Amino acid sequence: MLLNPLNAAGLSCEDLVVNVDDKINPRRFYTCPESDCCSKATCYYSSVPSVRCSCGKEMSYAGEWEKKTMNAAGDGVFVRGGLKFIVSDELRVMPASTGGVLSLFGKKGIKDGSVLNLLRRTLISNTPLTDLFFKKSSMNEGDLPNRDGMFQLVPKCEGHDENSDCEEMKVKLLRTKYNGRFVHMECDEKVVELLFSFLTLPVGAVIKFLGKNSSMGCFDNLYESVESLCSPESVCIKSDEHKSMLLSPKLAPFFAAKMQRLKIEETVSRGGVTKAGCHSCFRKTANCPHEVNIATFKELNPKFPNKMTEPGGGYAKGQCKFMVTDDLNVSLFSPLAAVHMVKELGVSIGNLKEEEVGIGETQALNLLKAALCSETALTKVFSSNRRRHAS
Repeated sequence: MLLNPLNAAGLSCEDLVVNVDDKINPRRFYTCPESDCCSKATCYYSSVPSVRCSCGKEMSYAGEWEKKTMNAAGDGVFVRGGLKFIVSDELRVMPASTGGVLSLFGKKGIKDGSVLNLLRRTLISNTPLTDLFFKKSSMNEGDLPNRDGMFQLVPKCEGHDENSDCEEMKVKLLRTKYNGRFVHMECDEKVVELLFSFLTLPVGAVIKFLGKNSSMGCFDNLYESVESLCSPESVCIKSDEHKSMLLSPKLAPFFAAKMQRLKIEETVSRGGVTKAGCHSCFRKTANCPHEVNIATFKELNPKFPNKMTEPGGGYAKGQCKFMVTDDLNVSLFSPLAAVHMVKELGVSIGNLKEEEVGIGETQALNLLKAALCSETALTKVFSSNRRRHAS
């Protein structure tokens, strides 16, 4: 679930011309090979492979949900058909119009009329990139901006006082006295749950949480573009449902972390009343000799070891201590590993100091942002926090 997370909008993304998530089939489901659903009132399935049934057997591939055509003729997945768009170098998307072109060129400081003629050819040609001559970029990898320097703290979340925000999860931080850099964080599974949950978050939800200031290159511009294309005078986005998929995406069923600091809704699990059948019926490898009944089809929560359909559950096992390095490398805590890390950094014991801090919603958001744009996440978040309190 963490390394191959399901996309809550996967059914829609199946119809994209280029589907970057084509290794995961959102319509696939798994059932227990020993389960005889034909004679039962409730049948269970999982959208995640390798889940164990209450009988101990591992659920295996049973079939796929029927693919339904969700797009009107000529429409795209998220936008209406028959429209043309302009995409700027920083990935701002706008409807193609003369006003939009002039506005874009004005912002770029372009005043030469010959450039407008070049643009006109790109709008009327079927091969605009071939028709245009582009200078070869001379930027080397070393010329790329330092994303570490782009980090800014997320403002304190509204509705939280200073104390309550820091009392939710306590962690111990080991830092160096001379430069304030943090060596590692000692924490329990609750904090690890938070960090691991970052892997399951939809990009649109991340940008929304970070106030369109994610530092993820041009992603913020794409988000703002969708907002503009959803304006009352625009008819580009197909529906409010598709607007929500892009601007407020949800998690797939059961993917929310046990201790959910970043409150993202889960999509409703598929299910309902269906004609039930045994594993062989689903696989269609044999004719089922049983009389098929009408049964309730329910999805199992993969994070629980038995048949449970309730939300919740965690990714990390409890009662363990973990060590998280400054660059968010997570491992089980051991004194030997901690000593080895200090030795590798070449720091003397006398130059180390242990601190206890709290992680609430504000710190969680800052950790998320630091994970995206920095290789020293703990230092970025908690050093800034210490300086702010000191001032």
